[in-house]
Amino acid sequence: MTSTSKKLAQYAAWPTLTDRDVYRVLSDQLTSMFPDMPAGYKCDAETVSDLVVKASVEGTTLEGTCADLTAAPTGETVRAYLNDALAVTELTEAQCAVNQRLQDRLPRRLWRAPLELAIDLHDEPFYGKDPLLQAYACRGEAQAGTTWFYRVATVYVLHHGVPCTLGVVFVLPEHTPQMLVQSLLALVKRLKIRVAGLYLDKGFCGRAVIEYLEAAGYPAIIACPIRGKQGGTRALCHGRKSYWTTHTFAAGTANAYSARLAIVRTYATDHGQRRATWCVYVVIHLKVSDPSIMRARYRARFGVEGSYRAMRQTHAKTTSRNPAVRFFLLGVAFLILNLWVIVRWHFCQVPRRGGRTVNQKAYELQRHQQFLRRAIERRYDSVSTIQAQVAPLQL
Repeated sequence: MTSTSKKLAQYAAWPTLTDRDVYRVLSDQLTSMFPDMPAGYKCDAETVSDLVVKASVEGTTLEGTCADLTAAPTGETVRAYLNDALAVTELTEAQCAVNQRLQDRLPRRLWRAPLELAIDLHDEPFYGKDPLLQAYACRGEAQAGTTWFYRVATVYVLHHGVPCTLGVVFVLPEHTPQMLVQSLLALVKRLKIRVAGLYLDKGFCGRAVIEYLEAAGYPAIIACPIRGKQGGTRALCHGRKSYWTTHTFAAGTANAYSARLAIVRTYATDHGQRRATWCVYVVIHLKVSDPSIMRARYRARFGVEGSYRAMRQTHAKTTSRNPAVRFFLLGVAFLILNLWVIVRWHFCQVPRRGGRTVNQKAYELQRHQQFLRRAIERRYDSVSTIQAQVAPLQL
């Protein structure tokens, strides 16, 4: 056998990914979440999961998705199935089910070395007035015409090539930042993943979280808000260089506590003008001599912001006031993204000196969405014609 024939035989032995393969993996994950869903003559658990996935990858409503497929049930039927299967009182069970699927099929390389993780919050606008439903919503700054939101907290792996969401928690009004951090880190600990560093945004900068991370021994960087007109952390933003300091928050009160801060002087361009700006970070259990390195390390956290932007591209639109259904649709969006990342890692590896990298152009998110959409459309047949009800005029 010639060298060329050997190469061709080797290429033929490499695995091939089809849209049916991608669809089947996701369908099995979602269908297993509804073991007790009744099977009607036109709708069952697999049908519901298929229509939710299609609505997610297209960013449309369930009603619009059902109307686009010939063999699909009505959107009202699918919503009724979802509301029956995802009662508000079963929100905790839905959360456990979503987290279990998020942690399926994670690449083994995530266990090779300690990982850097980002913890963040995501808000979905809520417009309901029912006091029962408002009990599941959180208040926040005005956005999209409301100050009420359904909120989730996520823990995200900042790993080159395999950036995955490891867990998601539905945030209730009574949840404190410390409780959210503990819940998310418990999911990580259950996976036996080692933590090299945590990156948290300003919403987690408080005494309870800082003291918890210090006591638990987690290395962490927390963005610290710059407050005060002349005092507070704003008074620390002076000089011409970055520096380290220890600052006492709420000094002179019973709630006073101290933390090690990195005061970083950097530059930003505003209307073509370059000006100096300041960033303040709470640093826990990290031994670094140069404080400006904290900003460079914290910028890696922006990967979680990218995941939220991608999640919005795979999130079905809904006006449902059921928080369990809202959480499930968010969970499906994160499941679609995790599957995309894992498939891309397994099938788009490129050899290089010192290891392998991922050819991200070979399987972009848009192609992943197209794979899922095409597989579902073949099962239910897209509407491609319409029939006139009367003879058209002026023909």
